[in-house]
This record gives sequence, structure tokens and C-alpha cells, in this order.
Amino acid sequence: MRRFFRLFLAAIGIVLAVCRGASAAPALEASDVAELVDPIMTEWIDHGGAGAVVVVVDRDRTIFAKGYGLADKDTNRPFTAGRTLVRPGSISKLFTGIAAMQLVDEGRLDLDRDVSDYVGFAIPTPPGGHPVTLRLLLTHRAGFEEHFKDLFSRASEPMPLAAWVAKSLPPRIFPNGDVTAYSNYGMALAGYVVERVSGESFPTYVERHILTPLRMERATFRQPLPESLAPLMAKGYRGLGWPPLDYFETIAAAPAGALAATGEDMGRFMRAILNGGELDGARILPSARLEQMLTRDAPGGELGLVFSMRRLGGAEAVGHGGGTQAFFSDLELFRESGVGVFVSRDGFSDQQSPPDVAQALAKRLAPEEAPAAAAPADPRLAGVYRGSRRAETNFMSVMALASQQLIRVEPDGGLRFLPALWPFGAGRAMKPVGADVYEGPGGWRFSAVLGAEPYLDGGGQRLMRAPWAIDARWLVPAFAASVAFALFSLLAWPVAALWRRWRKRASDLPPADRRWLVIVRLAVLADLLVIAALATLAARNDASLLNDALDPALIAIYALAWLGAPGGGVALFVAVDFWRRRVGGRWTRLHQSALAASGLVIGYVFLVFHIAGTTLNY
Repeated sequence: MRRFFRLFLAAIGIVLAVCRGASAAPALEASDVAELVDPIMTEWIDHGGAGAVVVVVDRDRTIFAKGYGLADKDTNRPFTAGRTLVRPGSISKLFTGIAAMQLVDEGRLDLDRDVSDYVGFAIPTPPGGHPVTLRLLLTHRAGFEEHFKDLFSRASEPMPLAAWVAKSLPPRIFPNGDVTAYSNYGMALAGYVVERVSGESFPTYVERHILTPLRMERATFRQPLPESLAPLMAKGYRGLGWPPLDYFETIAAAPAGALAATGEDMGRFMRAILNGGELDGARILPSARLEQMLTRDAPGGELGLVFSMRRLGGAEAVGHGGGTQAFFSDLELFRESGVGVFVSRDGFSDQQSPPDVAQALAKRLAPEEAPAAAAPADPRLAGVYRGSRRAETNFMSVMALASQQLIRVEPDGGLRFLPALWPFGAGRAMKPVGADVYEGPGGWRFSAVLGAEPYLDGGGQRLMRAPWAIDARWLVPAFAASVAFALFSLLAWPVAALWRRWRKRASDLPPADRRWLVIVRLAVLADLLVIAALATLAARNDASLLNDALDPALIAIYALAWLGAPGGGVALFVAVDFWRRRVGGRWTRLHQSALAASGLVIGYVFLVFHIAGTTLNY
């Protein structure tokens, strides 16, 4: 009987072992990753991509580390995982958050204390607002408007962090601490808090307390790069048809994006996070503190303390993305599987959609399951939205027009996002996956909040209804038509004068009326010069131009815009007067009326979007 009982227990054990083996995901090996990744990255290179690196790790080892393409096309230097430096961009923020949490754990920083107490200058709190705290900075809820000036520089030495955060302090457009608005300035400020409290420069602190303990020997926040690392830096390639950057992207907001590292070093960082803050006996953060960073700051939200969460395939991922002018990177940790992936691409290809290695890996780790039935989207969500990550008080606010989204409620109960500038085509479908939760390509989710003014939270910002007065659907076409007619009118003016001279016919307008027309056209000329200057700046496609050296040109643009903005009102006065007195022929009066309408639209855009501005802090 005892023998039978032993055999019975053994059989049960075998069955359980078989069941466990069947349900557990098979171990991931280098050949598995290569089978997934090689075709994706080879296609990207074949379509014009310069170079890239992909690293996949688990808690115990580097599973896969490979470079693709070239780090320097002129010298045919290959892209490698261990000897090519990339700029991971905003993935740098993870290091800044860990540095801050180290000091929190030591009792030297308080997550909920006004950071003005740490930085040595006052950060104003608008009436009824919440003081800026470290918690708000690390969750992007301090409410700063988007800041651009001095973010990238051609200078070999960056502006000192202390000088940059004091000089660049942007207005808080969401001061209550309840709106997510992703902010490079906010993360730079958090890094400056680390610098002030620790008594070490930010690059030195991160080096001593994170990079060196993890033996990330080819990683640094130092700018310029140390002599030992500079030859390893990949050349920065931009879009197809654009020359590569001829300078190292120096970033004044270093804690927000100045890291340079090899793929293999980023693999060591991922392993430390997967192991609860420890790697090879070196601990950079207590596991409880790290878990605090990896926990959603708000129920249903997508942000922890710096780390962001999204769903890829059937797996929950935590990590961060990053971009500079040339490098586009992604770091995702699948904690349930104990696997991490880092990808950094140098430049663009001509593919319609960039390669998504993390998505492919997620489907291998956890195949996507059919979503449970969810309630259809509320019709009130339809409309035009703008993001909370935006400039609002300076001329860069005009960029927000291009990012407005038209949201439609689909018959199947989902949402469809389309650019408000061109609301045609397939757009981006967001399917309902829960109560007022919608998921789209790339695993990003938006949570809808209904009320008097519906909004959606997700992707590091809040999508809020765009007021009718700045709805891109009517404003952009109206502005484009106005500029076209203003240019036509300005060019037609000398042509008409030459035609009259050739025909030996004098103008039938009295001298006083001709003077009014000169004033109107000078205002039109001022408008067109402003537009041409801004278009030229945008066409340069170089963020390093946004610095103090641009200030004289910007002041000139402001002056011309202030001269041109009232021109629409003057043109309207002239048009009304011409109709009242029946000056000139019908076509002359219609022309002046159309010119008045064009001037009013252009002036409206100049004033509303602060192109007729005053500030040099943008």
C-alpha cells in the first residue's frame, strides 16, 4: 500500500511538472531574438537607415547584442553593440529619477517639499496653484509649458545647469499639479536639485553613484565626451536628404537627455532594474524605492516616477523612449518575463512606420489575447484636441496647430485619431479595452474622462479640447489662403503699375487714396517677411539655432509682426471707405476687401500665437 502511495505521489509530481513546463514560456535564446530582429532591422537598413543597435537581456545575462549598418558612412565604421556610442535621449531621465530617489532614500530630499527650498531661486506658484515638488517633476505634473531655447547646442561645452534652469524657467500653464504635461525643463530642474543637494555636478554624481557601480564603462553624461569615448560616438544622421550633423549634440538640459552610452552598457542598466536595483553585488537603489518608481502614480495612469507603462502585445512593459535630432531609442522592461530590450536607431529610413522591435519581442514573450468586450466610446469624445505638452505664451505655440488631433467615434465603438490639419486617410485606430480606456498601435493607452469638457490622459500628456478659435481645421486653410492672396496682391501691385506705364495711363485714384494703399501693402510686406523668416528657420531643421544668437533676428521678427498685425484693420478701413465713396472700379474694391480679410486672418494668427511677441524665453 505504501509502495502504491509513493508511486501515486510520483505520478502527481510528474503531471504537475509537465503542466508547469507547458504553461511556462520557453527560455529566450540568441537565435530566437535574431530570428525576430534581424529581418526587421535589415529591412530598415535597406530602406535608408544609417545604423542601429539592439540589445536584449534577462536578469542573469545579455541574450542578444548586435549592431546594424554603419556608425560612420564616410569611413565605413560598423555599428556595434559594445564599441558604438548612441544618444538615448529622454531615456536619460530614468537615471535622473534614480539619482533623485537615492537622495530621497538617504533622507536628503523630500518628494513633497517645494523644490524652491533646494534650488536657490523662487519658482512662482500662481494663485490657487500647487508649489512645484520633486514628485510633480518626476511625474511631469509640474505644469511647465514646453521649452525649446538652448535645448541643443553646437558649443563643445554646455551652459552650466544652474545657469540654464534659472534662465529658462518657463511659465506654469497648469499650476494645480493635476495635469500631465511632459517636460524636459522639469526633469532638468530635478537634476539640478540632485546637483545642489549632493554638492556634485550632475554628470559626476551619476557617474559615481550609478554608472561606476554598474560597471557601465562606456556611458557618460559628460559633454564634451571624454577623450577615451569620443572616437566611439556614432555620427548623427538625420532624415533622408539631410546631411549628417557636423557637431556633437550638446544638451544644456543634461538630466533630461544628455546620456551617451553603448548598447551593452544599456543592457547592464536594464539588468539592474530587472534585479530590483542590484547587479553583480552593486546596489544602486533599494528594491522598495525602485518599486515605488515602477508603480503607477495614479490609478489607471501610465506614469510612475519617471518610468512609463504601456502594453505591448500581451505583455505589460515599463520603460521610456527617447529622441534627439538624430537618434531614436526605446527601452522596455517586461518584468513578468524578466526580459529587457534596448533599441537605438541613428537617422531615418523611408519606411512609412519605424521598426518596432519591442512590439515583436512582446508578441514572442506573451501572445496578444483578444480584448474583453468593452463599452463603446461615448459620442461626446468626438472633437478636436490639443496636447498639454505645448508652448502657450511665445511664438513656438504655433507648432501646436500641427499636432492637433481630430477624434472620431467609430461605429464599432472605438476611436479614430486623425491630424486635424488633414483629417483624411486611415488615421490611428484606438480600440476600447476597458471602461473608457482605449489602446492603439504601439501599446499606448488613453483614459477618457467625461464631463463638461471631456479629455483623454495618456502618453505623458493630456489631450484637451481645442477651442473653436484655434481649431486647425478652419484656421490653417484660412491662413494659407490669406498668405497666398497677400503674396498675389503684393506681386500684382508693381505689375499693375508697369502695365499702366506701358499703356500710358495714369492711376484713377486720388493721391490720398494711393497713400492708403501704400500703407496697406507695406503692412502686407511686413507680414510676408515675418512668415518667410519663420519658414526659413523651420526649413533649417536644426534645433541648435534656437539660442541667444537668434535673439536679434527674433526681435526684428517681432517688430515686423507688430507692424504687420494692425495692417488688416487698416485694410478693412480702406475697403469700407472705398465702398462708401465708390473709389475705383468694382474689381478694385473687391480686391481691397479680399486683402482686408487676408490681413485680418494673418494679424489674428500673429497675435493669438504670439508671433507678434515680446519674450526671448521660449
